Amino acid sequence: MALDALTLHLLCGELRQKVLGGRITKIHQLSKEELVLTLSGQGEIGGKLFLSARADAPRIHLTGEQYPNPATPPMFCMLLRKHLSGGRLVDIRQPEGERIAFLDFDCRNEIGDAVRLSLVIEIMGRHSNIVLLTEDGTILDAVKRVDMSMSSVRQILPTGKYTLPPAQNKLWLLSHSKEELAEAVAARFDGDLHRACMKTLAGISPVVAGEIEHYVTKGGPCGELTSAQLDRLRFFLGQMQETVTSGDCTPTVVLDAQKAPKDFSFMELHQFGYPFETRRYPTLGEMLDAFYTGKDAYHRAKQRSADLFHLLMGRIERIERRVTAQREELTACAQREELRVRGDLLQSALYQIQKGDRVAKVTNYYSEAGETVEIPLDPRLTPAQNAQAYYKKYRKLCTAEEKLKALIEQGEEEIRYLESVFDSLTRATGEDELAVIRQELCDQGYLRRAGKKGNRPKMRGPLEFVLDDGYTLLVGRNNTQNDQLTTKLAEKTDIWFHTKDIAGSHAILLTGGEDFDAIPVRAFTQAATIAATHSKAGDAAQVAVDYTLVKNIKKPAGAKPGMVVFEQNYSAYVTPDPELCRRLQKK
Repeated sequence: MALDALTLHLLCGELRQKVLGGRITKIHQLSKEELVLTLSGQGEIGGKLFLSARADAPRIHLTGEQYPNPATPPMFCMLLRKHLSGGRLVDIRQPEGERIAFLDFDCRNEIGDAVRLSLVIEIMGRHSNIVLLTEDGTILDAVKRVDMSMSSVRQILPTGKYTLPPAQNKLWLLSHSKEELAEAVAARFDGDLHRACMKTLAGISPVVAGEIEHYVTKGGPCGELTSAQLDRLRFFLGQMQETVTSGDCTPTVVLDAQKAPKDFSFMELHQFGYPFETRRYPTLGEMLDAFYTGKDAYHRAKQRSADLFHLLMGRIERIERRVTAQREELTACAQREELRVRGDLLQSALYQIQKGDRVAKVTNYYSEAGETVEIPLDPRLTPAQNAQAYYKKYRKLCTAEEKLKALIEQGEEEIRYLESVFDSLTRATGEDELAVIRQELCDQGYLRRAGKKGNRPKMRGPLEFVLDDGYTLLVGRNNTQNDQLTTKLAEKTDIWFHTKDIAGSHAILLTGGEDFDAIPVRAFTQAATIAATHSKAGDAAQVAVDYTLVKNIKKPAGAKPGMVVFEQNYSAYVTPDPELCRRLQKK
């Protein structure tokens, strides 16, 4: 799932149409390696430009996602604001065959003189970087500084000169004819066409090489390249050249059986068979947004809240171990009836037993056969005291059983609650949401309050979706908001959705007083699908979702945030669909 040089070439063309000539109005640094530049200009020029140097998701594209602004901007962000704020984007350049893009800005320095600065995005896996340069190529700073200890070939340090990475001995698709390209691939063919393409052609990703091989060999083995296969190779390479040159591409994402994004490309992909499916997008920016959004949100949340993840996972594991031990004790309590029977048998045969006996042989009148059983005795006790000792053990186990059942139920309820917090944490996308979750854990005694008590953190409103039938669906971002949605905001005639026995958000379908039976089935299905997607089972193939009128929901006294009980519910079985959520979410 690499963003290759061909896709970057098309992206640069897309960006030239959308933001070239725009001025920077805002600069946000979402995390250590991610930036968002907001540009605006005349007419339809403008948008939010997303740049990422993350090793697992380096890229540049226009985004329609809403990203929260971190409370404290990092130093690199402050540097960019100092030099680039108000700057006009005048050019977007890509060195031939490289996964590198130069964004050239006309700016003003501290004394008002016109200067040209370049922001360079390098898309090179773990070596990805974002670098700010002066017009003569001097490095002002970078998201990742690279010194001699990290690379003896190429350093990225302030005041140093910027140089391109060492060139590879490969052919750029747009600089050679399809015949030259095909001959070069054939010359390196050793029985593996995919490998030959990767070794020969510059700027292609493994998925593109796989598509070339799939077309040329028709999905079969390829011991040697026949003349017919060479013709097909030339034709396909020519088609790729035409697509990249004209910009008339087909942005495509491949989804696996669980509807999770697996790969993407600028062209249609046919190499993946069942159970994979493909989805096409109008622009490359929308394709990359759809592919990376869920993964990015989880990555950023995990980065900023590693301590909370550690706390929750550790607490859940400890409680699970304790509950397991309690269940084992409860299993042992099942033997208590045998103790009561022994007490009864001893009580009925006191006249046959003498003090000092170690075993009593008595008739078991509870058995139809009436066999003789041996009951161990304490020789220090009288026969009556031995009987009472068995009764005492019996009563103790009865009491233990009651307490163990209560403790197990309490432990399971706490696990459910902590899993709901964990689920909210995996979907948190901003500092404000993390602050609310931290506050909730403080309120419940899992975290100590840092410093003096102050105002409680402000919380963004719930996620809002507009269904195809016009109904509005509200989804809570965390347990605190789930409570507000269900117990305060929702009307009694609204409909509540939640995954069955699985941690997830509360979803409220606003009906405006409309009768339950009058609401279209599609609205129920879409609401249940969105609720399933915003849950711990968001990657599952099929999820059961409970739904009922809000008037049937009750919040037990003393229950933890987000915990409710309900009655008279229905259940729907749906498949989580992040793409549906993105399409229906109100921006």
